[in-house]
Amino acid sequence: MILSHSTRTGFHSSLLCSFLCIAGSIQGAEKPLAPSSLEANEVFEAKKIWDIHLKFTAEDWKSMEPVNGPRPERGRNRSFLQGPDGGRNGIAAAFGITFNYVWADLEFGTESFRGIGIRHKGNGTFLSSRSSLKRSLKIDMNQFVKRQKLAGMTQLNLHNSVRDPSGMNESIAYGLFRKAGVPAPRTSYAKVYVTAPGLHERKYFGLYNLVEDVGSLFTEKHFNVSKGALLKPVTPNLFADLGSEWGDYNQTYDPKSKLSKRQKKRIIEICKFVSNSSRQEFANEIEKYFDLENLAKYLAMTVWLSDLDGILGPGQNYYLYLHPETQKFSFIAWDQDQTFGQFPRGTQEQREGLSINRPWNGRGAFLEKLFVSDKFKSKYLAALGSINNSIIRIPEIEKQVQELAGVLRESVKNESEERLKSFDKAASGKIFPLEMGPGFREPVQTTPLKSFMGARWKSVDDQLKGRSEGATIRGR
Repeated sequence: MILSHSTRTGFHSSLLCSFLCIAGSIQGAEKPLAPSSLEANEVFEAKKIWDIHLKFTAEDWKSMEPVNGPRPERGRNRSFLQGPDGGRNGIAAAFGITFNYVWADLEFGTESFRGIGIRHKGNGTFLSSRSSLKRSLKIDMNQFVKRQKLAGMTQLNLHNSVRDPSGMNESIAYGLFRKAGVPAPRTSYAKVYVTAPGLHERKYFGLYNLVEDVGSLFTEKHFNVSKGALLKPVTPNLFADLGSEWGDYNQTYDPKSKLSKRQKKRIIEICKFVSNSSRQEFANEIEKYFDLENLAKYLAMTVWLSDLDGILGPGQNYYLYLHPETQKFSFIAWDQDQTFGQFPRGTQEQREGLSINRPWNGRGAFLEKLFVSDKFKSKYLAALGSINNSIIRIPEIEKQVQELAGVLRESVKNESEERLKSFDKAASGKIFPLEMGPGFREPVQTTPLKSFMGARWKSVDDQLKGRSEGATIRGR
């Protein structure tokens, strides 16, 4: 049963859970369903494809359509990818686009949930898929009905992989990060169906990547501690000195948890240290502020994958975690749909041969000081050597691609013949044209991961052994 929008109007969200628990006392109110019997490990099996059915009222379905508002003003401390104060960041947010949660019912496999919140998500991927039905989605189990959980989780992400026709980049890249010892989400897949009376009747929207959410549950599991500060920065000049007031940092670092005064003070302190220290002071004291092992492994894998849509490029698409006890920052991998050298900065040859010594595109004191620090560089090069010699096993990854292609193909075929053609090209390693959306006048010719792996492995090997300097990308 789907509660109508009008039935819900007038009830404050904080009272809704109590309202629903009064069984049968008000028409349409029911007890929340029994707790999920699933475990998170069952949800995130790499080759698993779940059936997800989302049920909306027609009114709520229409209300979920993103709103075009004014573009946020550009201040001196703002990146061009930042949204309005207190809002989302990213290119869509910078264009003035906002996403609204609406009420829906969820069927996940054999389990059902009433009154979950759902909205669109994404930035470049949203803009690339705006004219289609298959857009990325964010599920919040507690947005309207509190204490609901699916396999112990309160949030889930459904990524449409519009810029990755293989649908495999995130699954494989996150797995490589985890093998390298870097916190990264788990994934599986989902066939998503939508019902909205008079508009869609269990309509198949397509195959999605189901991606674990990075939140308090994730950080507690990976860091074995609670109450740390989780941030999602958006800035091409990470850890710049923006002043002494937290308000000048808040939008840039986009906290995903409530920050204490101590945490705000520490973040500002780290920014001032990175910006104002000499190279020698930075090298001597870096371990006071960062988990150096984590930082070396995170950047080594990011560089190996030539991920130029993150910290090496515009400065987005990763998380920072400030440990509550050590007061040091660690990095968490995120948004890997255009990794394996698929984000179009520089040429394909430059991305395959990306320098391991000067891999970033642009300027920034943090990376510039970091890569001349012997403490960091020795750990970073050791991590790259381990990745090239132990973690990246090309025959195993090619087998993984082949097996996933067999698992996913039928679900892709049911989307459309056009989608299937792109999938087959990407899965087989053939170059394919990719529509990037605003800012790109024509499709980008993209080499998929299967073709990228060998060339990248050789380039990293040559650079580690001093046979090549690699390629540095200067402009966009």
